[in-house]
Amino acid sequence: MPKDETPKDLPPGVVVNPHHSAFDNLQGLFFGVVMVSFGIALLHAMGLLTGQAAGIAFLIAKVTGADLGLTFLLVNVPFYALAVLRMDRRFVLRSVVCVAAISLLTSLAPRLMVFTYVEPFSGAILAGLCIGIGVIGLFRHGASGGGVGILAYYIQEKTGFRAGWLQLALDLVIFAIAALLIDPMNVLVSMIGALALNLLVAFNHRRDWYVAR
Repeated sequence: MPKDETPKDLPPGVVVNPHHSAFDNLQGLFFGVVMVSFGIALLHAMGLLTGQAAGIAFLIAKVTGADLGLTFLLVNVPFYALAVLRMDRRFVLRSVVCVAAISLLTSLAPRLMVFTYVEPFSGAILAGLCIGIGVIGLFRHGASGGGVGILAYYIQEKTGFRAGWLQLALDLVIFAIAALLIDPMNVLVSMIGALALNLLVAFNHRRDWYVAR
Protein backbone atom coordinates (compact mmCIF):
# COMPACT_ATOMS: atom_id res chain seq x y z
CA MET A 1 0.00 0.00 0.00
CA PRO A 2 1.38 3.43 -0.83
CA LYS A 3 2.70 5.49 2.04
CA ASP A 4 0.63 8.39 3.35
CA GLU A 5 1.41 11.68 1.66
CA THR A 6 0.77 15.29 2.60
CA PRO A 7 0.40 17.52 -0.47
CA LYS A 8 1.67 21.08 -0.21
CA ASP A 9 -1.79 22.60 -0.67
CA LEU A 10 -3.14 21.06 2.53
CA PRO A 11 -2.63 22.44 6.07
CA PRO A 12 0.38 21.14 8.05
CA GLY A 13 -0.25 17.90 9.85
CA VAL A 14 -3.02 16.69 7.57
CA VAL A 15 -2.67 13.03 6.61
CA VAL A 16 -3.87 11.96 3.20
CA ASN A 17 -4.49 8.30 2.59
CA PRO A 18 -4.19 7.86 -1.21
CA HIS A 19 -6.63 4.98 -1.20
CA HIS A 20 -8.36 2.44 0.97
CA SER A 21 -8.06 -1.23 0.21
CA ALA A 22 -11.23 -3.26 -0.28
CA PHE A 23 -10.76 -4.72 3.21
CA ASP A 24 -10.24 -1.26 4.72
CA ASN A 25 -13.56 -0.13 3.29
CA LEU A 26 -15.39 -3.34 4.17
CA GLN A 27 -14.44 -3.30 7.83
CA GLY A 28 -15.07 0.44 8.11
CA LEU A 29 -18.51 0.18 6.54
CA PHE A 30 -19.37 -2.86 8.67
CA PHE A 31 -18.44 -0.96 11.82
CA GLY A 32 -20.50 2.05 10.72
CA VAL A 33 -23.56 -0.06 9.94
CA VAL A 34 -23.43 -1.87 13.29
CA MET A 35 -23.00 1.31 15.31
CA VAL A 36 -25.79 3.19 13.52
CA SER A 37 -28.13 0.20 13.83
CA PHE A 38 -27.41 -0.20 17.53
CA GLY A 39 -28.00 3.48 18.21
CA ILE A 40 -31.31 3.53 16.32
CA ALA A 41 -32.46 0.32 18.04
CA LEU A 42 -31.63 1.75 21.47
CA LEU A 43 -33.57 4.94 20.78
CA HIS A 44 -36.54 3.00 19.45
CA ALA A 45 -36.57 0.72 22.52
CA MET A 46 -36.64 3.81 24.74
CA GLY A 47 -39.48 5.40 22.78
CA LEU A 48 -37.18 8.17 21.59
CA LEU A 49 -36.27 9.35 18.11
CA THR A 50 -33.32 10.78 16.29
CA GLY A 51 -33.19 13.29 13.48
CA GLN A 52 -32.46 13.01 9.77
CA ALA A 53 -34.06 10.23 7.73
CA ALA A 54 -34.23 7.96 10.76
CA GLY A 55 -36.21 10.63 12.60
CA ILE A 56 -38.68 10.91 9.73
CA ALA A 57 -39.00 7.11 9.72
CA PHE A 58 -39.58 7.12 13.49
CA LEU A 59 -42.46 9.58 13.12
CA ILE A 60 -44.07 7.67 10.25
CA ALA A 61 -43.74 4.35 12.11
CA LYS A 62 -45.15 5.96 15.25
CA VAL A 63 -48.23 7.29 13.48
CA THR A 64 -48.90 4.33 11.16
CA GLY A 65 -47.54 1.40 13.15
CA ALA A 66 -45.41 0.35 10.19
CA ASP A 67 -42.16 -1.59 10.61
CA LEU A 68 -39.34 0.82 11.47
CA GLY A 69 -36.70 -0.89 9.34
CA LEU A 70 -38.88 -0.96 6.22
CA THR A 71 -40.02 2.62 6.78
CA PHE A 72 -36.40 3.74 7.15
CA LEU A 73 -35.55 2.08 3.85
CA LEU A 74 -38.46 3.72 1.99
CA VAL A 75 -37.80 7.18 3.43
CA ASN A 76 -34.30 7.08 1.98
CA VAL A 77 -35.40 6.34 -1.58
CA PRO A 78 -36.00 9.98 -2.71
CA PHE A 79 -32.54 11.08 -1.58
CA TYR A 80 -30.91 8.66 -3.99
CA ALA A 81 -32.06 10.82 -6.91
CA LEU A 82 -29.55 13.45 -5.77
CA ALA A 83 -26.86 10.84 -5.28
CA VAL A 84 -27.38 9.23 -8.68
CA LEU A 85 -27.38 12.57 -10.52
CA ARG A 86 -24.64 14.40 -8.64
CA MET A 87 -22.37 11.97 -6.84
CA ASP A 88 -19.93 9.15 -7.44
CA ARG A 89 -21.60 5.86 -8.34
CA ARG A 90 -19.49 3.98 -5.83
CA PHE A 91 -20.77 6.28 -3.10
CA VAL A 92 -24.36 5.60 -4.19
CA LEU A 93 -23.88 1.82 -4.31
CA ARG A 94 -22.18 1.68 -0.93
CA SER A 95 -24.86 3.89 0.60
CA VAL A 96 -27.67 1.72 -0.78
CA VAL A 97 -26.05 -1.41 0.65
CA CYS A 98 -25.41 0.26 4.01
CA VAL A 99 -28.98 1.59 4.30
CA ALA A 100 -30.36 -1.85 3.46
CA ALA A 101 -28.10 -3.42 6.09
CA ILE A 102 -29.09 -0.82 8.71
CA SER A 103 -32.76 -1.42 7.92
CA LEU A 104 -32.32 -5.18 8.31
CA LEU A 105 -30.39 -4.95 11.58
CA THR A 106 -32.84 -2.42 13.00
CA SER A 107 -35.74 -4.76 12.24
CA LEU A 108 -33.89 -7.71 13.80
CA ALA A 109 -32.73 -5.79 16.89
CA PRO A 110 -35.76 -6.62 19.10
CA ARG A 111 -35.01 -10.32 18.56
CA LEU A 112 -31.33 -9.90 19.37
CA MET A 113 -31.42 -7.70 22.47
CA VAL A 114 -33.88 -6.47 25.08
CA PHE A 115 -33.34 -3.33 27.16
CA THR A 116 -35.10 -3.64 30.52
CA TYR A 117 -34.15 -0.16 31.74
CA VAL A 118 -32.03 2.67 30.38
CA GLU A 119 -31.85 6.07 32.08
CA PRO A 120 -33.33 8.39 29.41
CA PHE A 121 -30.71 11.14 29.19
CA SER A 122 -27.76 8.72 29.45
CA GLY A 123 -29.34 6.40 26.88
CA ALA A 124 -30.05 9.23 24.45
CA ILE A 125 -26.47 10.48 24.65
CA LEU A 126 -25.05 6.97 24.27
CA ALA A 127 -27.29 6.28 21.27
CA GLY A 128 -26.39 9.63 19.72
CA LEU A 129 -22.68 8.96 20.08
CA CYS A 130 -23.05 5.45 18.64
CA ILE A 131 -24.93 6.74 15.61
CA GLY A 132 -22.48 9.63 15.24
CA ILE A 133 -19.36 7.47 15.24
CA GLY A 134 -21.11 5.09 12.84
CA VAL A 135 -21.94 7.95 10.47
CA ILE A 136 -18.32 9.12 10.56
CA GLY A 137 -17.19 5.58 9.76
CA LEU A 138 -19.50 5.45 6.76
CA PHE A 139 -18.44 8.90 5.52
CA ARG A 140 -14.75 8.07 5.81
CA HIS A 141 -15.17 4.97 3.70
CA GLY A 142 -17.19 6.57 0.91
CA ALA A 143 -20.78 5.94 1.99
CA SER A 144 -23.57 7.37 4.11
CA GLY A 145 -26.47 6.18 6.20
CA GLY A 146 -28.74 7.56 3.51
CA GLY A 147 -31.24 10.38 3.55
CA VAL A 148 -30.01 13.65 4.99
CA GLY A 149 -26.53 12.15 5.30
CA ILE A 150 -26.28 12.05 1.50
CA LEU A 151 -27.27 15.71 1.24
CA ALA A 152 -24.94 16.73 4.07
CA TYR A 153 -22.01 14.79 2.61
CA TYR A 154 -22.59 16.34 -0.82
CA ILE A 155 -22.74 19.90 0.53
CA GLN A 156 -19.62 19.41 2.67
CA GLU A 157 -17.68 18.01 -0.27
CA LYS A 158 -18.74 20.91 -2.52
CA THR A 159 -18.71 23.87 -0.12
CA GLY A 160 -16.79 22.82 2.99
CA PHE A 161 -19.82 23.53 5.20
CA ARG A 162 -19.63 20.83 7.87
CA ALA A 163 -22.10 17.99 7.57
CA GLY A 164 -22.82 17.96 11.30
CA TRP A 165 -24.03 21.56 11.36
CA LEU A 166 -26.38 21.04 8.41
CA GLN A 167 -27.77 17.87 9.95
CA LEU A 168 -28.34 19.67 13.25
CA ALA A 169 -30.31 22.45 11.53
CA LEU A 170 -32.53 19.96 9.72
CA ASP A 171 -33.00 17.96 12.92
CA LEU A 172 -34.48 21.03 14.62
CA VAL A 173 -37.24 21.04 12.01
CA ILE A 174 -37.93 17.33 12.55
CA PHE A 175 -38.10 17.75 16.34
CA ALA A 176 -40.42 20.74 16.02
CA ILE A 177 -42.85 18.48 14.11
CA ALA A 178 -42.30 15.63 16.58
CA ALA A 179 -43.31 17.88 19.47
CA LEU A 180 -46.81 17.93 17.98
CA LEU A 181 -47.07 14.13 17.85
CA ILE A 182 -45.30 12.67 20.89
CA ASP A 183 -44.61 13.48 24.54
CA PRO A 184 -42.66 16.78 24.72
CA MET A 185 -40.33 15.30 27.36
CA ASN A 186 -39.43 12.48 24.96
CA VAL A 187 -38.73 15.10 22.31
CA LEU A 188 -36.46 17.00 24.71
CA VAL A 189 -34.51 13.86 25.61
CA SER A 190 -34.30 12.93 21.93
CA MET A 191 -32.89 16.37 21.12
CA ILE A 192 -30.09 15.78 23.65
CA GLY A 193 -29.16 12.60 21.79
CA ALA A 194 -29.33 14.33 18.40
CA LEU A 195 -27.13 17.14 19.73
CA ALA A 196 -24.51 14.60 20.85
CA LEU A 197 -24.69 12.92 17.45
CA ASN A 198 -24.33 16.07 15.35
CA LEU A 199 -21.65 17.68 17.50
CA LEU A 200 -19.58 14.51 17.22
CA VAL A 201 -19.91 14.55 13.42
CA ALA A 202 -19.33 18.31 13.16
CA PHE A 203 -16.15 18.26 15.26
CA ASN A 204 -14.67 15.03 13.92
CA HIS A 205 -15.59 14.79 10.24
CA ARG A 206 -13.55 17.55 8.61
CA ARG A 207 -11.83 17.59 5.24
CA ASP A 208 -8.83 19.41 6.71
CA TRP A 209 -8.30 16.62 9.25
CA TYR A 210 -8.89 13.53 7.15
CA VAL A 211 -8.87 13.15 3.39
CA ALA A 212 -9.28 9.67 1.98
CA ARG A 213 -9.61 8.54 -1.60
